[in-house]
This record gives sequence, structure tokens and C-alpha cells, in this order.
Amino acid sequence: MTNTDHLDDLEDPDEQPASDRPVVKHVVKDLNTAVRMKKVMAQAEAEARKAEAQTELARVKAEERRRKQELDAQIAKIRLGMSAGEKARAHIAVAGPLYLLILIGGFILMLATGSIPEDQVSVASALLTLLVTMIGANLRSIISENGHDEEKEPKKSTPTKGRKDGES
Repeated sequence: MTNTDHLDDLEDPDEQPASDRPVVKHVVKDLNTAVRMKKVMAQAEAEARKAEAQTELARVKAEERRRKQELDAQIAKIRLGMSAGEKARAHIAVAGPLYLLILIGGFILMLATGSIPEDQVSVASALLTLLVTMIGANLRSIISENGHDEEKEPKKSTPTKGRKDGES
């Protein structure tokens, strides 16, 4: 009997198989072969786990792409359903503050550099005031319309005292 006869079986007899695959038991005659065999088996198991992880990652990415496409479709439906007035209001609400910044900043810059002649400063400031007032009014109307849409209810006409409905 040799020194390595106790390594005849790599698998423990109490160990249960991890899946429904049959347990393959190999007879090993020396320690070096047993170690190499364990390394090869561990590498195969690691590759199998890696393949499963890649499959799961691909499934998750596909689900994310599908969800993004659904959201894009919903956004497109909302945009298609918007009237021209709603689109204009949305544009002014988003770009209005930027317009104000550009107008006022440009005016201040032109004043600082002397690009506006002294006799034309009052005209330029009046035009700027007009534009800022109009853009501000548009922004206020957008805010007031969006804020009070839910609160608006049709007013019921109530007859005044002494008059019947239909009398003038």
C-alpha cells in the first residue's frame, strides 16, 4: 500500500451534489494530480458562475432598455398631445429666465463697455424694460394658470333678490 492510497476519492461521502448532475468521482493516485484536478474543477465552477452572472447582467440591461423605451414613448405621447399654446408656455417657462439673463446681462455689459451712445441709453433702457415686463408677465400668467387650474370651478349664476330667472 502506497502513501497516497487515502486520496482515492476527491469527493466527501457526506457531500450532496449541488444540482441534479451526477457526481463524478475520480480515482487519483498521487497528491499533485489531486491538487491539479481540484484547481481545474474550481476554475470550471468559477467560469460557470461568471457565465451565469453575465447572463443575469444581460437580462437586467435588457429590462432597463425596455423601461427606457417605455418612458420615451410616454414622453412622446405627452408631447404629441400638447397644443401649440401649451408648447409655447412650456418653452417660455423654461427659456424665459435665460432670456431675461441674456437681455439684462447684455445691457449691463454694453453700458460698461460704452457700446451704447449716451443719448441712446434711455431708449435702450425703455426697450429693455418693455421686454422684461412682457416676459415677466408671460411667466406670471403661466404660473397663475398652472397653479389655479385645479381650483377653477364654473361659477353658478344665482338669481338676485326680487328677480326671477329669465327676467331682466
